[in-house]
Amino acid sequence: MAGVTLEATRPAPVRTRRTGATVGLAARYVVLVLTVLLSIFPLVWLLITSLRTSDELFAVPVQLLPSSVTLDQYVTVFTEYEMADYVWNSVVVSLSTVALVTVLALPCAYVLARFRLPGVKVVITVLLIMRMIPVIALAIPLFSVFSGIGLLDTVLGLVLTHAASKLPVAIWLMMAFIQDLPKEIEESAEIDGAGVLRKLVFVVAPLIGPGIAASAVLTFLFTWNDLLLALTLTSSEAAQTLPVGLTNFVTQFGIDWGPMSAAGVLMVVPTLLFVWFAQGYLVKGLVAGAVRG
Repeated sequence: MAGVTLEATRPAPVRTRRTGATVGLAARYVVLVLTVLLSIFPLVWLLITSLRTSDELFAVPVQLLPSSVTLDQYVTVFTEYEMADYVWNSVVVSLSTVALVTVLALPCAYVLARFRLPGVKVVITVLLIMRMIPVIALAIPLFSVFSGIGLLDTVLGLVLTHAASKLPVAIWLMMAFIQDLPKEIEESAEIDGAGVLRKLVFVVAPLIGPGIAASAVLTFLFTWNDLLLALTLTSSEAAQTLPVGLTNFVTQFGIDWGPMSAAGVLMVVPTLLFVWFAQGYLVKGLVAGAVRG
């Protein structure tokens, strides 16, 4: 009888463990859903606010959804605040910075990863230190230098500044990928008569595509969203970017919330689209770079 009783009581711990695992899994999903909702709620509310009429912006009680959808706020952004120039400057500065950083970072990373040159460790250490320095700490020296050479309040000055600040991260990321490549691949290219430049362009660059893509995405995001450098180094609409343009909605008489929300949507949408199409390369590049580095 004792043996029968023991056998009858054995399944109970199994059911308990399964129940606990189910509850734990459900709790994880609840936390995950709440985190996602909290993350996207500001973006959704920004979009809803940009589609409201001016009368509904300050309606009490607040309506979750607008009674009527209008694009008047977007029209105001381009007619009264002339944000087209700010958007164009942001596009030019961001894409130019991405191109310049990619062109400069790839050969630098290749040299540091493959050649044993004097002072390589010092250069790598300097790159690591530059990654830790806040970019705004360089704004005042850059202001003085640019004012002396005529690059203050210019798109070119912004591009050079952003490229210099993003280069350490791009070089460090690409180095991890290049160091992981088997040297035998490059040696095979040398046997076929390929020089250093040809190996870099036709052999190394295609093989570290995820690293280059991840670097480009990060460079674009940090440049597109920058406010402090653009606010410090520019003073006119000819060179100011979209984040600086958003400050025009804050005046001594108050904040123009409707057009400001519309301009905020215009600023967020390109980054979301850019990350959406490049998310595969971004995740793969960051994960692989972290593991290999």
